[in-house]
Amino acid sequence: LAKACIFLPWRFVRFRKRGWELYLLDFCYANTYCTVLCCILTFLRVFCGIPNPVHPYNHYAIRVGFAFANGALLLAIPLYNNKLVFHDVDNTTSMYIHLSPAVFLWTLRWGGGHGTSLIEDWWPGMFQVCPDMHAGGRLHSFLSMLWDSDCQGTITESVAEFVLYPALAWFALWGLPYGLLVFCCLWSWIQREGKGCLYLDTLASKDPLGRLVNAAPEKLAPWVWLGIHLVWTALTGGLSIILWNSFVLHTIYVSCILTYAVHNGSRFMFEYVAAKQIPRQINQLATPEEPTRPFLQD
Repeated sequence: LAKACIFLPWRFVRFRKRGWELYLLDFCYANTYCTVLCCILTFLRVFCGIPNPVHPYNHYAIRVGFAFANGALLLAIPLYNNKLVFHDVDNTTSMYIHLSPAVFLWTLRWGGGHGTSLIEDWWPGMFQVCPDMHAGGRLHSFLSMLWDSDCQGTITESVAEFVLYPALAWFALWGLPYGLLVFCCLWSWIQREGKGCLYLDTLASKDPLGRLVNAAPEKLAPWVWLGIHLVWTALTGGLSIILWNSFVLHTIYVSCILTYAVHNGSRFMFEYVAAKQIPRQINQLATPEEPTRPFLQD
């Protein structure tokens, strides 16, 4: 929550100067907004006794968030070549947007490696990760860490909770509102003011996604772009079913993505230093120094 209050306003100010503020309406950002809002509502319900309409769906909301965070969001790190560079605010913010929800949901699902009973002991009734918080997620042996079915429903329930419900939530909470706002209400303003957005980046791209969207009729292209996002979100939600039931696989998966980002950050540092510092040193060595005139006495 603290990072959201720092990184997101900071990015808005920086992006607005460049005409990029519409990027903050993308799905990755919307997921962060919803996560922060749900955490605040949960805190107010538990510690202040203020009810909220999301609480009856706590069980499903956590699974939808898990599917989003460990699917489309986390895989955006290799797709967009995000880099972990702590002294660069833009790279750090992109990593926060795509990585933090997955780390947060990893902590909720596995109690930081101690099982969900630890969460229930510290914050009773705050998060309904499993039907029985003291039984689900017990990591008492290697086999239970490799596959834990105490917090899993039937196959049909798992597909509904990690594929169907996330797809419906994506459509209702982001896809449809985003499409109506950007492509119907603001599109002429975006073109007139030269604003940047992810859809325009896709149209300018030469990758398979860009070619696929450009192949669609002009009036349908925005909705084809949104449809591809929906299919990707649903498919990657299916991957999260396996991660939900395996502490080992989930931990390896998140660690590999993080390692990839660290690797990108190290390459960025070497390339940045090479691009900025080495030419300067070469220019200094290549520039002959003016000979000093001897001091002549009268």
